[in-house]
Amino acid sequence: MLELGIQEEFHVVDLATKRTVSSAPALLDRLPAGPFVGCPKESTVAIVTSTHAEPDALRARLTELRGTLVHRAAGLRLGVLASGTAPMMSLADIRTAPEARYAAWEDEYAELSRGWITCGMHVRVEVEDRDVAARAIAWITPYLATLSALSASSPFWAGRDTGYASWRQVCVERLPAAGPIGPVGSAREYDDLVAGLVAVGVVPDRDLFLPALRLSPRGSALELRVCDAIADVEVTIAIAALFRALYLYASAAVAADRTPPTPSPMLARGAMWRAARSGIEGDLIDPVAAVKLPAATVVRALVAEMAPYLRECGDLDMVEAEIGRLLARGSAAAGQRRTAREGGPAAVVDRVLAQTMACVGISDGSPLPASLLDTAAS
Repeated sequence: MLELGIQEEFHVVDLATKRTVSSAPALLDRLPAGPFVGCPKESTVAIVTSTHAEPDALRARLTELRGTLVHRAAGLRLGVLASGTAPMMSLADIRTAPEARYAAWEDEYAELSRGWITCGMHVRVEVEDRDVAARAIAWITPYLATLSALSASSPFWAGRDTGYASWRQVCVERLPAAGPIGPVGSAREYDDLVAGLVAVGVVPDRDLFLPALRLSPRGSALELRVCDAIADVEVTIAIAALFRALYLYASAAVAADRTPPTPSPMLARGAMWRAARSGIEGDLIDPVAAVKLPAATVVRALVAEMAPYLRECGDLDMVEAEIGRLLARGSAAAGQRRTAREGGPAAVVDRVLAQTMACVGISDGSPLPASLLDTAAS
């Protein structure tokens, strides 16, 4: 069975003010190297899991790492938010990490990078053949908007409601080499595309080539990069399982030498915009059929279409249950908006803090400060 890994990014916030702070370096000093890594902005930190074939093992590792992160942050009177954007922040307070490549990235992209204070959840599926994975991209691309909508958790930007379910995705799409990359016929063709973009300065290096789907810069893996960071671990695992099923579906189509769908590039981008705008609370666009349908209809159709591949991995019951619960209660973005209407942005931070730390009971067992426990209970 193909193994899955996850990279999650988190906003670092001051527990007293509820605002983002550039304290990730101090937090990383208290964390073991390897699964905990820095990000381009010093107000964010990331977890990188090992790969696992079974969702239960991936869930256990993810919650273990989250628990460690929450505990070590609390020791500095900090909290971490698994959310696409942080509800309370000031761009002026956020520092860029000192690595030379990040400084060059900020210099080249100017305001686009200076406002890059978002957090995503990225899934990687280990593949046996990079050529198959490269050709599979075209088969998976029409479903990216649906996966993005399922994760939408970033309605707020600098204390304001943007009107979008995923403002993070809007920020991502502004980059010159973001979004769907279009069909590629082989891993060599993909590598030549990336090398060409680096050569002409569109992207600084392979690591900072951030399309919606990409071959991993290291190793043999296909990476999904359209999702907001998600506080609910169960939704995270369900999306990861759906992505693996999509890859199995796509690789079977490649093995059969079928011709992939070729939606209009403008319609594909429009589908991503629609998902960012309304998440699962509105309509989604099928870029192949060129139709707009209620999001719940599109999501259920995706799960049904992927059912044989989910069943092959033993994931069908879990995905059906978690996606069903998500559709019933609404997106993380909708939940944040409900909280904001009742208590304002600070209440939203408390909500996401509590959801993010829901796994700490199975972490390293050290006691949490009373301030953080009070936050979770509020």
